[in-house]
Amino acid sequence: MPPHSFKLIASAVARRRGELLLVQQRYPGDPRSYWGLPGGQVEPGEELLVGLGRELLEETGLTLVRPPTIAFVIQVLRQTEEGHQQWLACHFACEVEGLLGPQDPDGLVLSAHWVEEQTALSHLGTDPQYHCEPLRSFLCGEAALGTVYTTRVT
Repeated sequence: MPPHSFKLIASAVARRRGELLLVQQRYPGDPRSYWGLPGGQVEPGEELLVGLGRELLEETGLTLVRPPTIAFVIQVLRQTEEGHQQWLACHFACEVEGLLGPQDPDGLVLSAHWVEEQTALSHLGTDPQYHCEPLRSFLCGEAALGTVYTTRVT
């Protein structure tokens, strides 16, 4: 049986007066920058919402005001030569406070910004690793809270 790897991801969907919170970031080994939602991998043994709060603080300098609501979940399934990979990306509708100021210990986040929602979707569409449709459906109110999406990557 091929090896299996699993990653749990927590991402913040923070909105403010028609704007969406985004970070400009790089992927390891890629000199280009991409826009993304703040968030990242939940550490082994770390509670999901604790991981969300940690990633939000590291990538934006902002903190959660109250416990967030699950907005949507994306399950990513990938088959590689090394085996099966599965990511579960939990996206949370968040109310945040504080001053923008990334403190990313990995050095991958370049900046954080509030971006008009339609412009934000355009920015996110430039990232080949991000599937925008679930976020668009959530922002437009077309999908119920907690909708689960599955995507297979080849």
